[in-house]
Amino acid sequence: MKKFYPTILTVISLFSFQFSNAQCTGVKGPNLLGAKGTFSTPFITVNNAAANCTKSGSASYNPTGNIGNALTGCTAAIGNSIPCSDYIYTSVNGGLGPEFRYSILKTIGNSTGGNCIKGDWRGSEHTGDGGYFMAVNGAPNGTYSPIFYQIKSIPVCIGTTYEFSAWVINLLPGTSSAAVSGSEPNISFKVNGVVIGNSGPIAYSNTPKWVKVGGSFTATTSVVDLQVVNATAIASGNDLGLDDISINVCQSQIAVNGPSSVVDGNTATINYVVTDPTATNTWYKWQNSIDGGASFTDVTTGAQATYTGATFTLPLGIGPVNSGMNGYKYRLIVSTTQTGLVDPTCVYFNEYTLIVMTVASFGGPLPVKINSFTGHYSNGIAVLDWQTSQELNSDHFELFRSYDAVDFVSIGKIASAGFSNTNKNYSFQDHVGGSNYVYYRLKQVDINGKETFTSVVKVALGENSGVNIFPNPFTDNFTVSITSSNTTVATLKINNTTGQLVYSKCISINKGSNSILVSNLPMSLKGGIYYITIVNNAINYNTKLQKL
Repeated sequence: MKKFYPTILTVISLFSFQFSNAQCTGVKGPNLLGAKGTFSTPFITVNNAAANCTKSGSASYNPTGNIGNALTGCTAAIGNSIPCSDYIYTSVNGGLGPEFRYSILKTIGNSTGGNCIKGDWRGSEHTGDGGYFMAVNGAPNGTYSPIFYQIKSIPVCIGTTYEFSAWVINLLPGTSSAAVSGSEPNISFKVNGVVIGNSGPIAYSNTPKWVKVGGSFTATTSVVDLQVVNATAIASGNDLGLDDISINVCQSQIAVNGPSSVVDGNTATINYVVTDPTATNTWYKWQNSIDGGASFTDVTTGAQATYTGATFTLPLGIGPVNSGMNGYKYRLIVSTTQTGLVDPTCVYFNEYTLIVMTVASFGGPLPVKINSFTGHYSNGIAVLDWQTSQELNSDHFELFRSYDAVDFVSIGKIASAGFSNTNKNYSFQDHVGGSNYVYYRLKQVDINGKETFTSVVKVALGENSGVNIFPNPFTDNFTVSITSSNTTVATLKINNTTGQLVYSKCISINKGSNSILVSNLPMSLKGGIYYITIVNNAINYNTKLQKL
């Protein structure tokens, strides 16, 4: 589901992050470059012929499989959207010493030491998931080309606005004698020859910092060329890394206004308000999903709307509804052209989920619907939050705690609303200490004594950090644990092995340690391997997920 949150998430790790240059507002469309932009499989594979000292596994800075394959040379006939470089690839001992060299690595050095390919550099791939990044000994003058990375002929849609972003790092620690002020790496990014983003001088630091560089452009041609350019003219200290290159559709803002629930037999009108300062996204169509968003079907063909200033409003009538329609989704898709409506790289959308209340509940209670159950930890207090969208004959909630996810003890009882068809929010604070993890589950009790338990959420204590999925493999639900330096939001997506999006939701994240239960997954989500991503303006977490 596409929504719009101008916030930043920082995940604490060995390598900290900074942000540079403004980008489009909101959660973005899919990355047009995929694995080609993130230096990940299947595009990057292991170079088994690399020098043993670069990948021996004897230390954390030379793990097994540490070196990836070379990129194609840009002067070759390489086809569309294939990353390339005319710099000299190396995977040998000391290979990154000369200018005009690059390699593809997982890590080149950390607090315990440096890799033999360039022993004084420090840095690991940006996302922390065991992938690769590009390490470059930049060329400082006219003897060499300043363009060390390119992707040619990227298909785009004329009139559509795209966001570009990438992460760059100064690989030379501030303690190095070569770390001289004025010689810091400075990277520019060009689309069709026009600079759309610049890092500025990337400061030297004893703890290398990944810097996010971004910009936006509106396509005037059906394909674009991306170039990454070394904008520094000094040789000494001009050492850098590049990772997680992304080109995404910028989201036109589509607000959805509709009732939180509709009573069985009634009708509802949902208003979709499209905001686009360029007034170019005039084409639209409706889609709906009867499987919780796993798949969508066109309800109408393309039509055109007329802007009033920078907005237009489209109402959608639904009804009469029945209980079998509970959980149906309805979304509006807009694009700059009619043909663009069928191209996922050219569209914006937002959706509404129908919640059906039934009058038959007076004869027998419906279950309480718990939308979310989350936890976060800060300064010795675990805060547990949950939300219900429907309560009928509900008496109370009871919260349980465990330190091993096996033996749970009751820590509190919370009165419930009893009867409600609107969102109700609850919270409980638990004073708890430690340095590992604590587990919570919630019990809902009806007036007649019927009990229902949620799945377990796992909350990190102390200095635990990063992103963690628990359990994996999972059966019906799983928990996402995230440590954040500020309060923000992110988008969670699950794709199947063919790349098809099968689930998406926005997650709210508090400062400190968070635990977010992901439940109510589509019935169509069968057992097998999936890929989960958690993204916003400052994180791009990816990992494999197995459903039993």
